[in-house]
Amino acid sequence: MHKIRIAIFCLALSFVSCKEDAKTVRLHGELKNFASELSMGIETPQAYILRENIQINLDDQNKFDIIFNLDAPAYFRLGRNTLYLSPGDDIGLFCDLNDPMAATFTGRGAEACLYLRSKPFPKGGSYLSGGQLLKGDPSLEEVKIKIEEKVKSALASLNSLDGVSDRFKKLERGRIMFDAANSYLSYPGYAAYFKKLSKEELPAFTQKAEKYFKADVEKYIQSGGDADYLNLDTYRGICGECVEHLGEENVDRAILDFIKTNELIYHLSNKGPVAEVLSERVEIESKIEQVEYKEVISKAFKNYDDLQPGKAAPRLTICNKEGKEILLSDFKGKLVVIDVWATWCGPCKAESPYFEQLAKKYGNETVKFLSISIDSDKNLWDKYLSKHTKTSEQFICNRTEFKEYELQSVPRFMLIDKQGNFIDAFATRPSDPAFEVLLQKYI
Repeated sequence: MHKIRIAIFCLALSFVSCKEDAKTVRLHGELKNFASELSMGIETPQAYILRENIQINLDDQNKFDIIFNLDAPAYFRLGRNTLYLSPGDDIGLFCDLNDPMAATFTGRGAEACLYLRSKPFPKGGSYLSGGQLLKGDPSLEEVKIKIEEKVKSALASLNSLDGVSDRFKKLERGRIMFDAANSYLSYPGYAAYFKKLSKEELPAFTQKAEKYFKADVEKYIQSGGDADYLNLDTYRGICGECVEHLGEENVDRAILDFIKTNELIYHLSNKGPVAEVLSERVEIESKIEQVEYKEVISKAFKNYDDLQPGKAAPRLTICNKEGKEILLSDFKGKLVVIDVWATWCGPCKAESPYFEQLAKKYGNETVKFLSISIDSDKNLWDKYLSKHTKTSEQFICNRTEFKEYELQSVPRFMLIDKQGNFIDAFATRPSDPAFEVLLQKYI
């Protein structure tokens, strides 16, 4: 029998025996097209800001079995599938990273997860389905009819559930409404792309569409003042519009604090704890009223303590094109310049030529330029490199390797000195002349 590694994450920060199933959740099953080590994101508003997650380790047959504590029902993100889990759930599952509709769930708590298989993606314009709804160039009225049909169908599907909680139904009714609002808000961008509108044509087109759908947007965000909806990814994406339409006085204070905190931590994750972000922290903390969001800010900044200049770079294991494992510490005695990227990342590929120019100009035996991909599919990485000549040394690793680096997005650039300590864990992009200026200081 294959040994299954169990990762336990304690949401309550205290140990509870798995026998006390009223406060634990068990998930077990098979994951297809996932990395052998992966993270399941926690979707409560505070955990979302902090990018907290539950670690899952697959055995050599892509199976796993985990138990973790859960005090209250919550949403989780597993690849492209969303799960809704409650204390006491015991779910057997199969999920395919490339096909969320292929997921299967059985056992206690399965009904909610099965329902969520078909939820639309906010980043795809929700009911616009990445623009699929706009095929055939429908008129504004036809778009409205199609979206209303999607809403009606979604409500019917939700109402057919009989084994889920009232809160789940409340949240999911909200999701349907916010998905509709998101569809109308997303329409101008998607339609302009498919219509191939010029920059000159875009403003008038956008204004016309926004005016046409204004009443529909307002209809679907009427309940957007309830902070409980911050548990929904769709609502988090449009909560700013909800505040704008409803007015600050008509929304829960937690929503306003969430927006401010989320923006601050987003800047922190991209720029690091630089003076600009530290100044922003002081300003925002003075405006935050909810204790839990002040605690989120404190915890987020503490996570960056070990990434300050002069601190030792955490252990990092990467693989070269031949599959040989190499430690970052193997480069001690050399100045190391790192580009963390992925083949699916547009901005990464846009910055690559600048990084490669610097690698060609400064790279040598004592100055090493490392390009580290976090692609989950090595074949895509190999294929990309076969078509693009690189001067920098090429490596790949599982994204979880960067957990201690607070890697929230790519591209990410870092400079590490000859002693293995950070010069800058959040260096500016190579297209910025300041990057080369910093590099020259340490060569």
